[in-house]
Amino acid sequence: MKLSKFLFSVAKTSIGDYIVGTIFESFSKILPINRVFENDLVVAFWHPKPFWKKHILIVPKKKIKSMTTIKELDMIFINEVFKTVKIIVDKLGWKEYTLLINGGDRQEVNQLHFHLCSGKEI
Repeated sequence: MKLSKFLFSVAKTSIGDYIVGTIFESFSKILPINRVFENDLVVAFWHPKPFWKKHILIVPKKKIKSMTTIKELDMIFINEVFKTVKIIVDKLGWKEYTLLINGGDRQEVNQLHFHLCSGKEI
């Protein structure tokens, strides 16, 4: 099993909640991912288990469990996600795209993340 797929499966556990948040907050540079964009506030990479032909995850570099746990101080990270969407869409020349956020039971990993997708669903 590829390391990225293994890490994704670990992320679905309760201990994974803490590990995932910490990794994205402090250690994102060492993740074995195919980066599209990264700065001090977010990291964007090709989804290891894509659901669309073109499927990128954008993750804030702060422990934020979900949309319902966002605090005012977190908004700098959320704003950066939207700036990152523009950068990626322009860079890749996408003419159409979808930005999704899963929540509640639909959120498999308890780290806020955004799905930037283009093309057909797989």
